[in-house]
Amino acid sequence: MHTDPFDDLPPSPQPSWTAEKQREFLEALARCGSVKASAAYVGMSREGAYRLRRRQDGRAFDRAWDAALIHARDLYAETLLETGLHGWTETVWYHGEEVGERTRFSPGLLLAALARLDAKAEGIDMAGEAAREAAADFDAMVEAIGEGDDCAEMLARQDETARARRTFVSGRSRSGPSDEELLARLEMCQERERIERTPPEDIDTSDLDPCKAEEWDDLQWARAERSGMMDEPDFWEKVAPEGLDDDGDEDDARDWPDPDSRPFH
Repeated sequence: MHTDPFDDLPPSPQPSWTAEKQREFLEALARCGSVKASAAYVGMSREGAYRLRRRQDGRAFDRAWDAALIHARDLYAETLLETGLHGWTETVWYHGEEVGERTRFSPGLLLAALARLDAKAEGIDMAGEAAREAAADFDAMVEAIGEGDDCAEMLARQDETARARRTFVSGRSRSGPSDEELLARLEMCQERERIERTPPEDIDTSDLDPCKAEEWDDLQWARAERSGMMDEPDFWEKVAPEGLDDDGDEDDARDWPDPDSRPFH
C-alpha cells in the first residue's frame, strides 16, 4: 500500500499572537476601529483576538484595545462630522457610463455625528475611566506590549488615577445631574459593558436595519459595532440615504461605486 511520506509529519503550528502582532493589531485598531480588519492585517482571526482579550494574561491587551477604540472613535466622529458639513464627492453614472461628479450631503449623518459627540461629552463611554487613562498612555503602552511587557505597573497607575477621579467627582456638589439622570447614565454604562462582554455572534441585531441607522440610539450603534455588522462590505452603502438627483429624477448612483469616494472606509 502506498504511503504518503508527509503523513508522519507533525501538523503545522497555528499562528500565535506574538507581542509584535499584538502591537501591530492595536495600532491598526486605533486607525480604523475595525477588529476584523485589524486582525486580518496581522494575519490573525477576529475570534482569536477576542479570545486573547479574555485571557488573564491579556489584561494589558484588553485595556489597550479599549484605548485604541477611543482613538478610532475620535477619528470616526471627526470624519463623520466633516462629511455631514461638507458632503462627499460621488461619481454620476448614466446608462453604464461615467458622466461626471457631484457633491452629496446628508443631514442625517451630521445629526448622527453630533449625537455620538454629545454622548462622549456626557461621559457615557463604554470603555470607562481606566481606558481613558490608557488612551492618554496609548503609544507607550502599545510599545511596551510589543516588547512583551505585561504593563502591570502602568495598569495599576491607570486604575488608581481612575479611582481618584471617580472619588473626586462623587464628592462634588450635587448641583449637577439629578438622581434619575445619574441612574440612567449608570444603566447605560452597564448595558454597554454587557454588550462588550457578549460574544459577537450572540449579539441581537434583529432590530438593526442599516437603512434606518440615522434613527439608531447609541446602544444600537454599540451592538452594530460589537456584532461585526459595521464590517460588512455593504453596510455604509445601506446607511447612505436614498434620494433624488439634482434634476428631480431618481438617483442613478445610490451606492458609492468607488470605495475611495465613500465618506469613511
